Amino acid sequence: MSIPTARPGALGFDPEEISRKYREEAERRRPVDQTLSVPVASGTPVSVADPFADPDYTRPALTDEVDVIVLGAGFTGLITAIQLRKAGVKSVRVIDKAAGFGGVWYWNRYPGIRCDVESYIYLPMLEDIDLVPPERYAHGDDIRAHCQALAEKFGLDETACLQTQVTGVRWEAETDRWVVTTDRGDEMRSRFVCLGGGSLDVPVVPDVPGLDEFEGHVFHSSRWDYAYTGGTAHGELTELVDKKVAVIGTSASAIQFIPYLARDAEALTVFQRTPAAVLPRGNRVTDTEWYSGQAAGWQMERIENFTAVVQSPPGEAPPALDLVDDSMTQLFKWTRTPPQSLAAGIAGLDAPTRQLMINYALMEKVRADMGALVDDPETAEAVKPYYNLGCKRPQFSDSYLQSLNAPHVSLVDTMGQGIERLTRTGVVAGGEEYEADCVIFGTGFSVNGARAHTGGFPVIGRGGHQLADKWADGMSSLHGIMTAGFPNLFVIGSISQAAHSFTFSHFVIEQAAYSSALVTRCRDTGQASVEPRIEAENGWQERIAADRAQVPRIDLGCAPDEVFKLVRSGYPGGPIAYQRICRDWLENGGVERDLVFQPAMVSATR
Repeated sequence: MSIPTARPGALGFDPEEISRKYREEAERRRPVDQTLSVPVASGTPVSVADPFADPDYTRPALTDEVDVIVLGAGFTGLITAIQLRKAGVKSVRVIDKAAGFGGVWYWNRYPGIRCDVESYIYLPMLEDIDLVPPERYAHGDDIRAHCQALAEKFGLDETACLQTQVTGVRWEAETDRWVVTTDRGDEMRSRFVCLGGGSLDVPVVPDVPGLDEFEGHVFHSSRWDYAYTGGTAHGELTELVDKKVAVIGTSASAIQFIPYLARDAEALTVFQRTPAAVLPRGNRVTDTEWYSGQAAGWQMERIENFTAVVQSPPGEAPPALDLVDDSMTQLFKWTRTPPQSLAAGIAGLDAPTRQLMINYALMEKVRADMGALVDDPETAEAVKPYYNLGCKRPQFSDSYLQSLNAPHVSLVDTMGQGIERLTRTGVVAGGEEYEADCVIFGTGFSVNGARAHTGGFPVIGRGGHQLADKWADGMSSLHGIMTAGFPNLFVIGSISQAAHSFTFSHFVIEQAAYSSALVTRCRDTGQASVEPRIEAENGWQERIAADRAQVPRIDLGCAPDEVFKLVRSGYPGGPIAYQRICRDWLENGGVERDLVFQPAMVSATR
């Protein structure tokens, strides 16, 4: 890349040098001829069993019928089921393989777990229950309690099928019903099915030799073993006082639990493949007087303001008032109103180059701020992320970087290559072996778009056609929610052909409202089924392509990444524009134009 009009002296940095460094770092991390991560399978030393479930749990198989089956008990499933209940749909059943509500917050209970978006906008439907988030960034225990409270408030816990793995979903044309089968012998029927299982439920570990040879203890952070470490999600890992611990990965999870390991373990070695951009969190206790003084509707106002600040539609000015005003919103405001000295240096450049220079400058600031918190110069340089803002989601912590200063903590930068193997007594990286009593994988989850869309089990629609086959070459849908040939099926929480939002619950609330409106329309007008016309589905693909061509896209030079590709597969105008499109479609003739309704030919829903 050549930027002849960008003068290093005027900018305070050399854009050509930064571009070179970014290319070099991206090339190191391209998944070609190097170790990849694979889903954790049963029978491996890294357990995927549910440590929180009752292993002796049994129940009779179900063959009954309900109005709607919602697959997934995390935020997506909860919000969807509650929207349906609020709309008067009484017979709603939630199914999940977990033994409780919460989704990722059920599975992940590692030390220090918190949300990275403000609790007051992240926790759904705060105005519906009496629980007050104790902190600005809620702890995982409090988020899980919030999910349970919502389930109880709306009676979802009474009808849910937990500790239940769906094995198939099949449309039965002769009854206009979906048949849902499970590993517990169930064969339930439902008029509507909402796929809301999400994609962060399959842990991954590096595909390296030696996992079965390591003689120490090993687990994935999403199945934290407190029987081994001692303590709770709030810390006090007292059983590690005489243990050498190795952490593989610096994912969002690892950045949160590493400080607790640093505090309690005899020695800690952190193996880094790709540095994260880490900004201050600034957590604090909730001001209950402020919270109780909020007017009705305050939460959605705050949610919408946050989304507008960080993801305003192309060509629209963000709001002047920033209600949240935290590290996340400040990051994005900086990109729109950079310091005057930088603004002068980029004056006269074309818009894409100007935005790229701002991105460079911002990341230079982030790197400088991060390095200032780490004492050892070599480590300080190693933790700096050399990629553009937008390649990876920024992380937030007030203790991760500082924890690397402890004398018994070491960071091993694998320069994008990852670890090489495990031995009987440790971990090998860069040809050197590091002794460990315990290996903890903080390597995240499989982000498989196809599995997230289809649920990871067969979904069979009209004529015996499988959804996985229809979407084998990419998702094809109306608004990322409905697809032709699969009546009464709604995909909730998928980014593809929809829009990514930094506050996930906002996005899900909109999609759940969309789906609920169509379910209640069928109920109120006596329709047996609804699905999009193929012309409407094709029209949405064309709309996405046309709008993408109108939105300037800066080549950020990011290394290949499944999350990045998934985000880029959505509607290019962002979440606010996407929500406007969906609302306008629902209210102004889109339903009548684009959907096919079939009148009821069988008995009405109970």
